[in-house]
Amino acid sequence: MGCSGDPAFGVYGKLLLEPGESSYTWDSSSVRLEILESGNPAENLQRHERHVGGQGIWGGLYPLASRVREGGHYIYGSFTLNPSPGYFESLLPYLVGDDAGGSVFNPNDCPNWFGLLVYRDDHWEASDVGWEVADCRVDRWELFARAPEFRERGVPELLTLKVHIIAKTEVKDTAWPSPEPSMQEGAMYAPYIFQDTDDTGALDGTFTLNATDRDVFGFHLTYDNNLRALFTNSLTLSHVVETRRDITLDVHLPWSENNEDLYDMSYVGAAAQIKFAYSVGANAYSTQFDITNYKAPAETPFIKDRNEVYFTVGGRAYGDASNKEFQATNDNS
Repeated sequence: MGCSGDPAFGVYGKLLLEPGESSYTWDSSSVRLEILESGNPAENLQRHERHVGGQGIWGGLYPLASRVREGGHYIYGSFTLNPSPGYFESLLPYLVGDDAGGSVFNPNDCPNWFGLLVYRDDHWEASDVGWEVADCRVDRWELFARAPEFRERGVPELLTLKVHIIAKTEVKDTAWPSPEPSMQEGAMYAPYIFQDTDDTGALDGTFTLNATDRDVFGFHLTYDNNLRALFTNSLTLSHVVETRRDITLDVHLPWSENNEDLYDMSYVGAAAQIKFAYSVGANAYSTQFDITNYKAPAETPFIKDRNEVYFTVGGRAYGDASNKEFQATNDNS
């Protein structure tokens, strides 16, 4: 916490999560998340209000103060983190759907509700308080990473997860729990890195396209619920509903003999799988994403520069009456 009288600093920011719809009990058992400043921003879970009126012609050159009033508002935003097996265990019920057994998560046609509590260094308050963002649903999430480049500063090989939400209400000055939940510790909270998809380690990860494991430069997985925020005769949001799921996977690969079959996989489609896996001592951890039917139209490689012939595969997940188009499996054994 900053010194009294000083402006708020993001370094003291904290984020908690609770399941379900409001009301929430914020306590030491709430899930605490470590968010990233590289998310730019780390979080922007905000209320966006609009004012109405005051636009009429009345014979003067300024809008009349008596003609303006508060209108409705939206609450939306995002937070960014480096995911780990432990974080996926907490977040997959909201990112994908309910655990179907064996830590397998299938898409939920009605995304699960949850609440967030954000501490933004309110050190001038008499007691610690936060901003409660209630009745949230995940609108879209993005998982992406790329291989590091030689002599590059930073750690680009870390996975990045960006979660976009829509919420119904925001409550300022919600009491921050005391004692607050501790940051989760242990090997299962070590962040995944891009190289955890390598299939040569003691615990095999994979990046599989068209039934073959691939060397990959980078990827971007997007799971979009295409939520619609509905208002009725109320200034507050009435419903947050899914209109249609849209799951896409874009992959950047070497243009080589080994990947030539990916140039045109045809309309028929094939399975795609990303599996991150690592082990610490006797403990093995893995998170796997499976696309049942991955249809990728042909995209011709091109000469980007003297260093690379650029080749990408960009496809979409499709399902049918008997099979969901997507599945996530999180194993923290």
